[in-house]
Amino acid sequence: MYGDLWAWVVEEPARAALTAVMVGIPAAGALAQQRQKERASTGRGRTEPQRAEDNMLVRFLAGRDLKPGDPSSSASWWHAGEEVVRDRTAADLAAGATDAFAKRQRTERTVLRTIVAGAGQWSCWPGVARASVRLVVPAAAVAAWSGWWGVAAAGTGVLSAAGVAAAVTGPAVLRWWRPRPAGADLVHGPGMWAALRPALGVEEAQRREQWLVLSDDVSVPGARVVLRLPAGWPGGEAGKRTITAAVTDRLPGEWSETWHRAGAAPFAEWIRKAPPRKVPALPESVEYKFIRDPYRVYVGQSVQGYDLEDVVIHTKSATPHFGVGGLTGSGKSTVLYLGVVHARENGVLVDILDTKQNSMAEAEGKSGVRVHKTPAECVAALGEYLMSMMAAETAIGKTGDPALRRLLVPRLMVADELPTMMKMALIWWKYQIKGRGIPPFAEWFSIGLLQGRSADHRFGVGAQQWANAYFGGTMERAQIGWKAQLGYCDSPSWAVAFGASTPVVSPDTTVPGRGVFADGLINPETKGLWAREFQPAYIVPEVSARLDWAPPAPDWFDAGERAPWITAETVKTAEALAIGDFLVGGRLGPSRPVQGGPVTLRRNQGVGVVPPRSGEVTGVPVTGGVTAGVTGSGGQAAQPAVELFSLAEACTAGLLPWDYATAKVYKSRSVKRNIAFPEGIPDGRVTYYTREDIEGWLERWQADSQSRA
Repeated sequence: MYGDLWAWVVEEPARAALTAVMVGIPAAGALAQQRQKERASTGRGRTEPQRAEDNMLVRFLAGRDLKPGDPSSSASWWHAGEEVVRDRTAADLAAGATDAFAKRQRTERTVLRTIVAGAGQWSCWPGVARASVRLVVPAAAVAAWSGWWGVAAAGTGVLSAAGVAAAVTGPAVLRWWRPRPAGADLVHGPGMWAALRPALGVEEAQRREQWLVLSDDVSVPGARVVLRLPAGWPGGEAGKRTITAAVTDRLPGEWSETWHRAGAAPFAEWIRKAPPRKVPALPESVEYKFIRDPYRVYVGQSVQGYDLEDVVIHTKSATPHFGVGGLTGSGKSTVLYLGVVHARENGVLVDILDTKQNSMAEAEGKSGVRVHKTPAECVAALGEYLMSMMAAETAIGKTGDPALRRLLVPRLMVADELPTMMKMALIWWKYQIKGRGIPPFAEWFSIGLLQGRSADHRFGVGAQQWANAYFGGTMERAQIGWKAQLGYCDSPSWAVAFGASTPVVSPDTTVPGRGVFADGLINPETKGLWAREFQPAYIVPEVSARLDWAPPAPDWFDAGERAPWITAETVKTAEALAIGDFLVGGRLGPSRPVQGGPVTLRRNQGVGVVPPRSGEVTGVPVTGGVTAGVTGSGGQAAQPAVELFSLAEACTAGLLPWDYATAKVYKSRSVKRNIAFPEGIPDGRVTYYTREDIEGWLERWQADSQSRA
C-alpha cells in the first residue's frame, strides 16, 4: 500500500502536493480546534469557538494568524492594522521586527533595505497580501495538475510578486501610515470583563461591548472607563470596592470613580487623574540676560509653582534699592556686578564704594564707573551723590529749570561691604581727622535711601549682616525693598534680614551662589513676607567686555567732576548738612577726584552689536581678601586699619568674659565707681571701641574688683 502511494507521488508530484495541501489544511484546523478544547478543559481557554472567523480554513484564506485566539493584526488592504503585544512567539517577532525596522529606517534609507525590512513584518502585512502568498502554492498545484505549466509559472510569479509588493511597498511599510497600537478595549477589555461579569451577575452570553467601554488610550489624563450596571445589581460598599478593584488594578495610573445609580440607566465611570507635576530643580548656573529697561534688573532664576521664573528687581516700584547679604565668599559682589552691568548697559552712571580695594576690580577703569577705595574718597562720593540727588529733585519739580532737567542722568551707588565701609569711615573720622561727636555721613546715607527713588538715584548694598546701625534705622533699612541672603544664614541674621515671623528657607549651600531673596511680595499661603530660593546669574567673566560696549558716559563724570545740575542753591543746602568740607578739594576731602575709565569701544546704535561672551561658567568664585591698609585724604598712606567693636560684638568675640547683658551692667557700675570707660566712636546709634579700649577698661574693672574683695 505504501509502495503504491509512494510510486504515485513520484509519478505525479504536483497532484500529490495539491492533495497534501487540501488534506493538510482541514486536518491542521481540526487539530487546532481540538487543542482549544483541551485548553478549555484545563481552564486555559474557551469551551468552543464562539466565532465563525476562528475556523482554521477561514483564517488561512483571510490571511490572518493561523494560531487560535484573537488576531494579532486587523490589517487589510487599506488599513494598517493593530499591533497587539502578547506572550506569543508571533507577536514577539512582529514587535521585534517593528522596532528593528524603525531603527533601520533611521540609519539606512535605501529602498531595497526598506523593502527587505518590511517583508519581515509578517503579522503586520495586509490580510489580502498574506492570503495571496499563502494561495500561491495551491494555485500553482492546480495549474500544474491541469497541465498548464506555463500558466502556472506565470500565475505563480504574478501572484507572488503582487502579494509581496503589496505587503512590503504598501502604506504601512513605506510609512504612508503605520500600524496603530491596539486600543485598551482589546488589551485590557477581555481580562477586565472576565472579572467584572461574575461580580455584576451578567450571563456569559452577554457581549462585553454592551456593558464595558474603555477609551482607546488609558495612559493619558482624562481617559474614561464606563461600566453599565444591571438594574438588579445589589451593589453596596463591598460590591463597589470589588468592581473598582477589578477596573483600576488592571489599568496604569490613578483613577477617580463616580457612581450614577439614581437614573433609569445606572452606570459607573472612572476617569484617569493627571499625574502630579514635578517641581523643577534650580539650575546650578544661570546666564545673564540683558533687559533694555533701566528699572528692571535681571538677577537669576527661582521656582514659581511648577515652573522656573526670572528673578527681576523692579526699581521703579516699592523696591527702589537692592541689597545682598551673606558671609565672605558667598557671592555678594557677583550679584552686585549684575546691577552695575545692567545700569551701564542702560546708560546709568555708577559710583562704587569699595574700601576692600579689590572686590569689584572687573568694573574698575571703565567709562561710566568710578571706584572709590579710601574712606575719604567714599565719604566725598557719598556727599556729592547726595547733592546730585537733591539738585535732581529740584530740577524735576514744577519750578525746576528745564535746561537742568535735560541734563539729568540716572545714577546708581553701589556700596560693597557696607559695614566695612562704615567702620573704616568711623576710624578715619576718629583717628585720622580727629573728629568729635557723631559723624554726619551715616545720616547722609539714610537720607539717600529715603529720597533716592524719585530722583533716579538708587543704591545697591552688599552686607554680611543687616543690622540697623549700618542703615540708620528700621525705616531706612526697609527701603532696601529687594533683599537677598546668599549661602548659609543663621537664625539671628535671618530675623534681621527678613523678619522673625518669616519662615526660614534653607537654600542648597552646595551650589555656589545659591541664596534666598524677598521682593516685598506676600506669600499667599503664610500671608507673610515671601522669601524664595534663587540662583543668581554668574556674570563675572563678562563684566569687562560688557562694560566696554556700554554707552559712553558724559565727560564730566569720567573726569571726576560734580553733576552739572548741582546749582549754587544746592551747594548752600549742602553746607547746612556739613557736606562741603568732605568734598574733593574741601578741608577734609581728598585733593584729587576719582575718575572713570576711558571709552574703549563706542557702540554703533544702528548696528546693535552684541558684546562678546566669555563662554560658559559653572560657579561663583570666592572674593579676594581685604588689603592691610587704607589710603587717607589726598592720596597719602594712612595708618593701618583699626578693628572696631560694639559692646555686644566685644562680648561675642571674647574680648569681655561676660555676656552682653552683664557687660551693660558693669558699664553702668563703672560710672558710679569712677572707673574710666572709653569714649568710643559713635555713629549716632551704636558706639564702637577699639581692642585697646576694651582691654584697658577690663583691666581697670578687674583691678578695682580685686581691691574691693
